[in-house]
Amino acid sequence: MSENKAVVSRAIAQGEAKSIGVPLRTTKLVKTFRQGTSSVRALNGVSLEVPQGQFTAIMGASGSGKSTLLHVMGGLARPDSGDVFVEGERLSSLPDAKLTDFRRRRIGLVFQQFNLIPALTAIENVMLPLMAGGAAANGKSREQAVALLERLGLGNRLTHRPDAMSGGEQQRVAIARALITDPAIVMADEPTGSLDSANGRAICELLKELNEKEGRTIVVVTHEPAVAAWAGRVVIMKDGAICTEWLADGVQDPHELAGRYQDIVSGSSLAKAT
Repeated sequence: MSENKAVVSRAIAQGEAKSIGVPLRTTKLVKTFRQGTSSVRALNGVSLEVPQGQFTAIMGASGSGKSTLLHVMGGLARPDSGDVFVEGERLSSLPDAKLTDFRRRRIGLVFQQFNLIPALTAIENVMLPLMAGGAAANGKSREQAVALLERLGLGNRLTHRPDAMSGGEQQRVAIARALITDPAIVMADEPTGSLDSANGRAICELLKELNEKEGRTIVVVTHEPAVAAWAGRVVIMKDGAICTEWLADGVQDPHELAGRYQDIVSGSSLAKAT
C-alpha cells in the first residue's frame, strides 16, 4: 500500500495524472460565462483528486459552480484553463470526436432528468452506449443490459418505455446505462432532484452499494445534505472554488451535515475538517 501511495505522489509531483489510485484529477480549472456585458467566473482555480473507489459528494448552493465542475470533469464542457485527467487521459488534449468516444467508454453520466429516449424500452436505452461504440445489438450486448437491469431490480421492466416507469425506475435505468461500458468513474448531477424522498433514498442506497460492493468510483453533485450524507467524502464549493472538505465513516447524520454546511457557506466556520 505504501509503495502504491509513493507512486501516486511521484506522478502528481511530476504533473502527471496516473490511473493508479487516482482515476480523476483536476488542476486549477477556470471557467467563465458571459452574461450580457458582464462575465461570471463559475470555476475559479478548482483542483481536486478523487481516489479509486471513493464516493465523493460535491455540495454547494445554486451558482456555486458545482454543476459546472461536473460538466467539465465529465467532458461535457471545456475549461478556459486548467486540466482534467481521467485514467491519465488529459481531456483537453482530445479533439471533439475522440473526447466523445472517451466519455462514452470511460465516464458514466447520470442526470437529474434521466435523459432516456422516450421511444426506446429500458433495455434498449441501456444498450445505447454499446451501440454508439459500434457494438451490434446482438445477444451479448443484450445479455449485458439484462444482467445490469436485473441487478438493479428492474428485471420485470425490461421492455417498458420510460413513460410506463416511475421516476425511481427511470433513474435506475439511467444508472444501468451509465454502468454498461464499465466506466472508470460514475458522475451524477443531482440524481435525486426529480424524485420523491423514498425514491431518492433508494437511489442513494444503490449508489452506496455500487461503491462498497463493486468498488465503483462515484462523484455526486448535490445541494441536499440527505444525499451528501451517503458519501465517504464531502467537498463544499462556494463562489466557484472549493472552500473545505471532510471524510466520513458510514452514513452521516444529514441534520448535522446540513448545520455544518450552513456554517461553512455563511462564513461562520473556516475550520478544515480531516
